[in-house]
Amino acid sequence: MDLRLHNELAEIIEWFPDGVYVVDGECRTLLVNSAYEELSGSNREDLIGRTMTDLTEDGFFNQSVSVLVRETKRPMSLMQTLKNGKEVIVTGNPVLDDKGRIQLIVTSVRDITHLNRVTAELEKAIGLSELNKHQYHVALERGPKVIAKSKQMQEVVNRVKQVAPFPTSVLISGPSGVGKEVIANCIHDLSQRSQKPFIKVNCAAIPDALLESELFGYEPGAFTGARRDGKAGLFELADGGTILLDEIGDMPPSIQAKLLRVLQDLTVLRVGGTRPRSVDVRVISATNQDLRKLVQDGRFREDLYYRLQVVEVRIPPLSQRPQDAIALIEHYFHYYCTKYRVAKRLRQDTVDTLHQYPWPGNVRELKNLMENLVVSVPSLTIEPHHLPIHVQSRQDTKRARSLKQRLDRFEQQVVMEALSQHGSFRKAAEALGVDHSTLVKKVKRWTENPPIA
Repeated sequence: MDLRLHNELAEIIEWFPDGVYVVDGECRTLLVNSAYEELSGSNREDLIGRTMTDLTEDGFFNQSVSVLVRETKRPMSLMQTLKNGKEVIVTGNPVLDDKGRIQLIVTSVRDITHLNRVTAELEKAIGLSELNKHQYHVALERGPKVIAKSKQMQEVVNRVKQVAPFPTSVLISGPSGVGKEVIANCIHDLSQRSQKPFIKVNCAAIPDALLESELFGYEPGAFTGARRDGKAGLFELADGGTILLDEIGDMPPSIQAKLLRVLQDLTVLRVGGTRPRSVDVRVISATNQDLRKLVQDGRFREDLYYRLQVVEVRIPPLSQRPQDAIALIEHYFHYYCTKYRVAKRLRQDTVDTLHQYPWPGNVRELKNLMENLVVSVPSLTIEPHHLPIHVQSRQDTKRARSLKQRLDRFEQQVVMEALSQHGSFRKAAEALGVDHSTLVKKVKRWTENPPIA
């Protein structure tokens, strides 16, 4: 670039409010304006004459759009972080000669740090606002939120807050899906061990032959296939923290005896080892079985049972606490709408149907159904016919519908699903094997006189 053109360009870019950065065809810095100096905190004397590769390596920015433009010979944009921590969006434009060779690359630089910060604060404010609407969220100080609107769950929460600071063993019992792991998380998070490891073990998921070595570790050469340098067990890894033994009722008798020794002596002996290793671990166990019955049947050690059950926290099924079910429906439906960034709503008759359902799968079933409704129903308004048949049939039975009403309800569900899938009356009618005008009349009738929900 000749000197006259250089000076004219330098004068022009000074008028730009955004940062401007100019390099030659070799990505060597030619010009920067004052706006860029102010934005980046760098002096032009430190930049001019240096290549973008050198400047990137020296940390003036984390990546260069000019290098990409040189490779592609077309305009490119990307996010860039400057040396002073500011986030900018940079757009590089090539200036080509009559032979298609790059003479210059002119890059505009715009600060978006404030925009990103405002966006993050807005999302945080929205989240806090929504949480404040749900007063049944019980904040367990540092722990996660527990939905406890019923008296039964409020008693569970109070018990957790009472026992969590002490290192004693806790047994959490209740049917599958009620949230035993959530309560275990709360106990750990409210304890003085909250900054230490929290290791969770599903005793039913690990084969009996492997469970001992997984829990207590093994020494080198302890068995065929053992690692040459041995392996620390989960109790050693949890030292200073907490271990959750889920499905403790499925633990084989041989491992029960060794677990009892760990709880009594606070030491573990690796498989094939002779030297006990001291451990400081809080044990939380969880089960959906009746451990007392297992003790009576000779399938669970009585002495281990009493070691684990120093404090027992029983979580009742969701069918016994309908107030929590109502709160959980609202919470998880809103949670998944927010997570997947969709604005859907549950129609009131849909909510009424859900409130009547006994939730045999407890919180896990409810949570999964709310996610299913948010992601799989194309309509923005979720109606009763969008619910699974077994949920609808519960409401049908409760209201003692006639056969004609139930058939009409089922027909409406099939038709609405076909319309959602095919997008038009004509295609839906063809798929269902009915006349187009018949389908239109049916939908019109349901609109004017909807079946009992």
